[in-house]
Amino acid sequence: MEIIRKPKALKHINRKAILNILRTSGEISVAVLSRKVKLSKTTLMKIMNYYVENGLVIITGKGVSSEEGGKRPNIFKFNKDGGYAIGMDISANRLLSVATNLNGEILKKVNVDLETDENFDSFLGKVIESYEQVIEGVINDRKKIIGMAIGAYAITNYKDGIIIFSPHFPSWGENVHLKDHILKFLPDKIPVYVDNNNRFQAFAEKVAGIARGKKNIVAFKAGKGLGSGVIMDGEIKRGDHFLFGEVGHVTINPEGSEICSCGAKGCFEAMVSTKRVLRMAKEGYEESPDSLIFAKNKPEDINMNDIFNAADGNDVLALKILEDISRWFAIGISNIILLYDPQMIVIQGIFTGAGKKFLNNIRKKVNEISLPRIKKESDIEYSKLGDEVGALGAASYVISMFFN
Repeated sequence: MEIIRKPKALKHINRKAILNILRTSGEISVAVLSRKVKLSKTTLMKIMNYYVENGLVIITGKGVSSEEGGKRPNIFKFNKDGGYAIGMDISANRLLSVATNLNGEILKKVNVDLETDENFDSFLGKVIESYEQVIEGVINDRKKIIGMAIGAYAITNYKDGIIIFSPHFPSWGENVHLKDHILKFLPDKIPVYVDNNNRFQAFAEKVAGIARGKKNIVAFKAGKGLGSGVIMDGEIKRGDHFLFGEVGHVTINPEGSEICSCGAKGCFEAMVSTKRVLRMAKEGYEESPDSLIFAKNKPEDINMNDIFNAADGNDVLALKILEDISRWFAIGISNIILLYDPQMIVIQGIFTGAGKKFLNNIRKKVNEISLPRIKKESDIEYSKLGDEVGALGAASYVISMFFN
């Protein structure tokens, strides 16, 4: 690795470069590090001493002395507990917060309920309260908090930390300066980032999930709504008008009558929404009252897991519903592949519970729908990160910004 040697202006860059090497090198001596980066041992010792003083590097022991004798060299190691990141995820009915160490390992998480269209002042109070709760008991030195990121199901201006519009909280109006409001009441002066939560969810898959190490991915979470995060060449893509990745509003059934939350007909989101799936099941009750879907709950009380479990039992109605939904998923995903040509597409959210048969059905249909003579090379997988994926992605983004 080539280290830049201009002593003053680029000292900070050199320090960060060394720290990034330490993050992935395990235990290492200055002599070994010197051979890697082609800097003098004297210069490296100054950098190491700086990071030891700041708690980002620790001395783990002594190495073997050289053949000429002399003092045994110190062995250094990156300190994953030398700093902490806070990530938050706003959904329609909850605020999930996590605190992580510098390796992105979750140390604590806090769930807070949100009311339907909760007013902004009340919401802001819950953000500040959650911040205090998530660091309590795990972060003793608040100076080690390197930043906070908050993801929202909304169109966001990430540059200025503005919520342009959130369909879950219409009473907030437009162009809410969320970052400025948070900084005003946050007790610690730290960097704060605001973005669409789907982008943070995709980032989590890249750094800690099933798409780890891949440079081109699309991750989307389907449920009541559908939004996606797109990463190309290893970077989150947002677009000139912050609309990059709004695949939920790509029209896939223009002749259909299904109305989307955006007001249009036949959107990808509308065709695979949990609202539509549950309605199809309830409408099927009259002809199939003995369906396993209704074994535990009345038609008005069924949930998505009732349908998934019934399908696992080869229930006819459940399989018919999931066959329909898998077709619309395949059409939507085919469009994503043609738009972005990613290495991997990751499905997040409630549909990860639909099972391997549902996923394989989607894969099969994708290869049959568009350009059938060309094999689609994009992997299609379920996420394995769970409900905290958005908050984890937000914290991971803070860490990424700190080290870059």
